[in-house]
Amino acid sequence: MKRALSWYLRRHPFLFKIRYRLVSKRTSLNRIECFCYNDNNPKTDIPVLFHKFNNIIFKKIDIEFSDLKKAKKIAVWLRNNIKGGPGIGKSSEYALRKMTQGEGGVCSDFAQVFNNFCVINDLKVKEWGIKIDSPLPSIAGGHSFNEFYSKELRKWILIDVSKSIYFYQSNPKVPLSAIELLYLKKKNIKINFKSFNKKIAIDNNRITDLYLTSFSSLFVITNYCNKTYDYYLTKLAFFPESVVHGLVFLRGNSYSFEFPSYYS
Repeated sequence: MKRALSWYLRRHPFLFKIRYRLVSKRTSLNRIECFCYNDNNPKTDIPVLFHKFNNIIFKKIDIEFSDLKKAKKIAVWLRNNIKGGPGIGKSSEYALRKMTQGEGGVCSDFAQVFNNFCVINDLKVKEWGIKIDSPLPSIAGGHSFNEFYSKELRKWILIDVSKSIYFYQSNPKVPLSAIELLYLKKKNIKINFKSFNKKIAIDNNRITDLYLTSFSSLFVITNYCNKTYDYYLTKLAFFPESVVHGLVFLRGNSYSFEFPSYYS
C-alpha cells in the first residue's frame, strides 16, 4: 500500500536530513558552556498548563530541594506518569497534554517539556541531541536529552529523562556534563551510568549504543524560542511539522544544532 502524502511530509527521513543540514554548524566549547535555554524563554512565556502540572509535581512539599534533587523530581514524575508512544512534534502545551493523557511521547518530547519545567523551577537548562551514523539499522537514528546547571555542584549535569539515567566517572554523587562525557569518551576513559528512577529498568546495550560508541555525535540545540514555535505550530497546525519548521527557518527564527568544534 502506498503511503499517504501527509506521511512523507511529516516523517520522511529525507526531510529530516534537509533540516539537519540547514541548521547544523560547528561552535566553540565556550559558547556551548554559556548557552542557556532560559535566556530565550522567560518564565512568563511558559504556557499555563505547565504551571498547573508543576503544582502537582511539587504538591505538599515544603522542604528546599537542591538543584539536582529538583531536576530528578521533575524527571521521575514525567517518566512515571507518561507511558510514551508515537512522537508528537507539536507545540509544547499540546505535547504535554497529549503525553499526560497517555497518547504519545518520545525522547524529544520528554526533553521539550522538561525544558519548560526547569524554567518554571529556576533551573538553568539546555537540550542536546545525538546523531548516530551507523551501518546497523538497529543503532542508526538519534536521541534527545537535557542538561541542567547545579548551583551546589557548580557545573552542568547531563540528565536523560526518557531513559532515567545520568553519567559519572568514579563518584556517582558528581554526575558528568555532556562536555565531560565527550572528553572522557575521546580519551577512552571508562564512563559509568546509573538510573535515578526505581521504576525504570536500564537497557545497558541501548545506552552504550546511544552515548558511548564511535557512531554517535552530540550537539546542543540553541536559539529555540518556545513561544515562537508554539505560535507557529498552533496557528499553522494544518501544515505538516516539517513545513512549519521550514517556514520558521526562512523567517530567520530557527534553532540551530551546534556541534562542539573538537568533536565529530
